[in-house]
Amino acid sequence: MNIENKFYTNVHLILLFVLFPQVQGELKTINITGKISNKEITFDVYLPENYNKAGAGYPVIYNLHGRGGSHKSGVGFRVPMEKAIAKGILPPVIAVYPDGTKNGWYADSKDRSILVETNIIREIIPWIDANYNTRASREFRVIQGFSMGGYGASLYAVKFPELFSICINYDGGMWNWQNMLRKSRKWEPVAPVLFDNDKKYYDRTSSPWILAAINQDKIRGRIQFRTLVGSLGSGLQKWRDHINSLNIEMDYLDAQCRHNLKCLHEEAGNESFLLMAKQFARAIKLEGKTKEK
Repeated sequence: MNIENKFYTNVHLILLFVLFPQVQGELKTINITGKISNKEITFDVYLPENYNKAGAGYPVIYNLHGRGGSHKSGVGFRVPMEKAIAKGILPPVIAVYPDGTKNGWYADSKDRSILVETNIIREIIPWIDANYNTRASREFRVIQGFSMGGYGASLYAVKFPELFSICINYDGGMWNWQNMLRKSRKWEPVAPVLFDNDKKYYDRTSSPWILAAINQDKIRGRIQFRTLVGSLGSGLQKWRDHINSLNIEMDYLDAQCRHNLKCLHEEAGNESFLLMAKQFARAIKLEGKTKEK
């Protein structure tokens, strides 16, 4: 990094911490009735201590759990995030931990009995922006996930590029249709349950591979992709190569970990938080320039 860029980054990181003083936070479990699904939705929300209902508003990080987990699986994201805030690496943020169900792959099922995508994208995100002091724009919104959640984060980033500025994939299982058809010792195949064995429905609604290609012009240069690789490297290499083939950049790091979120954060997690902090700083600067005009 040259001296000019380093100075630029430091000045705007200082600006962030003036606007968002360093604090610890609390975790709340929220229950709402979805306006679209008309069903109860449960998720956890992290709020900074001394959370201020007025003022500029907070960035929001959406954290997606892995297969077999729930909204209560968020500790793997929350602990390193709180440490990053305490160390001054990341400004105080709101963090949201949705429930992707144990094997829902962050999709809406074809028969509409499972509405994970609807719950998160069309119900939770608007509710968070309506009920908390957020900066309700894509520049201040991050999507990230581990394992199945890495798939979900990547899916939402390429399907809804208007909603997010950063996508971080922690050793995500970047499945394709053939994977969805496969049965394991523990799990039934996903394709019959979620997609009624309809590949066209899957491709149209829930394939990050297809949707990245469809939306490449909306994604390119707008979303920052970061991938931290553990034991799922073969699938993630193919995902990286696919994204790169669309002329979309991806920061890709083999962290030499197994499939373990704690290890991934210990090896390279602070760089993820620095990426967020720099993005928020740039967005604040652009807001200031817009107001000056």
